[in-house]
Amino acid sequence: MDPLSQVREYFKSFIDIQFKKPVEVSRSYLRDILLFFLFVEYFGLDNPLGVYTIDLYPHLMEEFHIWHRSLGIEKTPFD
Repeated sequence: MDPLSQVREYFKSFIDIQFKKPVEVSRSYLRDILLFFLFVEYFGLDNPLGVYTIDLYPHLMEEFHIWHRSLGIEKTPFD
């Protein structure tokens, strides 16, 4: 490897560690909050914005399944 590519690789890894990881963690956190509030009825809580979010359910059902699997819930209690 030439020195220039080593320097590029060093800076790329620095940027990944310093900036990319915190952004991914923040994105994951915001996604979890959004999905929780959209599907709050599944947790037995009232959703005051249910009328406004009902149109989003068909588009987000697959995302919801991926999300609850990431939480460690393999099967839904409705199966």
